[in-house]
Amino acid sequence: MQIKNKRFQELVSKYRYLREYVERFVSTGYSIPSFYEKLEDSLKFVKKPNVLYPISEQVFIHVYAMQESADGYTIYGVIEPPEPHPLLMQAINKIFAIHAGTISPPNEYQEKFLILDEFLANTCVKVNGDVDYSKAMLKNSKVLVNAEEFEYLKYHFIRRRIGLSLLEPFLTDPYLEDITIMGNGNVYVVHKLFGPLKSSVWLSNDDVEELMINMAEQVGKTISHARPVVDATLPEGSRINIVFGKDISRRGTNSTIRRFASVPLSITQIVASNTLDAREAAYLWMMINEGMSIFICGETASGKTTTLMASCAFISPTWKVVSIEDTPEITLPHANWTSEVTRDTGNPQSSVTMFDLLKAALRQRPNYILVGEIRGAEGNIAFQAMQTGHPVISTFHAATVASLIQRLTNEPINVPKTHIDNLNIALFQSAVQGKQGKLVRRVLSINEIIGYNPATDSIMFIPVFNWDPGEDIALYRGKGSSALFATKLLVRRGLSKKDESLLYDELEMRASIIKHWISNKIFNYHDVYNHIVKVKEMGLQAYMERMGVKYEIAK
Repeated sequence: MQIKNKRFQELVSKYRYLREYVERFVSTGYSIPSFYEKLEDSLKFVKKPNVLYPISEQVFIHVYAMQESADGYTIYGVIEPPEPHPLLMQAINKIFAIHAGTISPPNEYQEKFLILDEFLANTCVKVNGDVDYSKAMLKNSKVLVNAEEFEYLKYHFIRRRIGLSLLEPFLTDPYLEDITIMGNGNVYVVHKLFGPLKSSVWLSNDDVEELMINMAEQVGKTISHARPVVDATLPEGSRINIVFGKDISRRGTNSTIRRFASVPLSITQIVASNTLDAREAAYLWMMINEGMSIFICGETASGKTTTLMASCAFISPTWKVVSIEDTPEITLPHANWTSEVTRDTGNPQSSVTMFDLLKAALRQRPNYILVGEIRGAEGNIAFQAMQTGHPVISTFHAATVASLIQRLTNEPINVPKTHIDNLNIALFQSAVQGKQGKLVRRVLSINEIIGYNPATDSIMFIPVFNWDPGEDIALYRGKGSSALFATKLLVRRGLSKKDESLLYDELEMRASIIKHWISNKIFNYHDVYNHIVKVKEMGLQAYMERMGVKYEIAK
């Protein structure tokens, strides 16, 4: 077996289980996997991948297309250290149970890790030869361990004690978006580059129930047949939904975990991926600077929250921002940002709802209110907030302006049609099939809400931007297309109608700045935010001169 990649050679030589895995794989007629330390975006266009990459020091992921597949799925293989000898694990657990009462409860994950690491170092006596684990336990609470197997023991012992057991590799992989456990069977994932995959991890119903009970306990939730549905946030930030028991789920207990990056995607990353273009981003920049209310709409997994967080970097750095969510997902760099989360105790008197938090937010004098998702009666309060001068940015489930209006004006939100124009902008986003056959996220349209027309009993709106699926570009209607420029921005800036063209020039200037950031590979969320702050402090013209940004005014 000849491996050309030097780093791959080193890892195969270092880890016997990795070498044995690759040898078994190649012996079945496959080629040696292509090794990547970091996956490249171009891999999303590979139709039959055979890619192996590390997600930690000891754990590797192998994504490969099977030679023959009955269900059409590409495989997501997890390669991790093998389980230690059961007698060894039994001995270690026994000693740990004896000493656990003397250990002070740690507060942080790193502290827990160090305690377990120190316990294993003090308990295990490493030897190079084979060990009979039926006789490995010594009188002084020490255990003989083969040196290689000690590393396996350490990995699995720590994973079970402070990790999420079988799901730990999935939650470590930065390229995963969704993890689905459907009762008895394989775990399924959605990969950022390779799309839907079937993992090599297979769970029984008993495995799933035990795992879900443990996960619920870790996040301070109780799950049972009496309370079978749980929504929570895992310690590393992922959002989990659990449905417990066969009586309400035919295939047994199931769960979906939605992953979120520790550092949000920046607006430059989103523009670079062609989700929206630089001019659309510049338009949002101007509108958010002026305190416009925006709903980011689309179906599940269309990227609404990602677009919301990226766009919120445009909020003035000195403004007070309050975010309200069921499960904490929104992350902002602003110093004066308050994050509030609902609480469901099962008792109406002690529970705190979105409705409660939105009413409280109105008394906090925020410059912006961010709502994770508007679904119910809290939507009416959100519109009251807009009416009283508190702009709102939220995500919303709707596919078109018509369906948005229909949901807003009916139960349970019940916003009067005459009040709909308090919402300034409706952005629609979707996951669509790209030219290469892969799902991609695109902003389909950005619409300005004009108001209610009593003559036709309808809501008037202007689509300022539309996506052209044939060319995969955003179509812009050009100068004079924005009603908000004419009715809102001119007034707020003390400008007259003859100055309206200056706003369109500014739009092009801001778009040029965003393109400049992309060409200079300014992609980190916090770096982009820092540049947005500089633009605010220096002014557009001065910033562009300082940074050497070139632009052409659109005709």
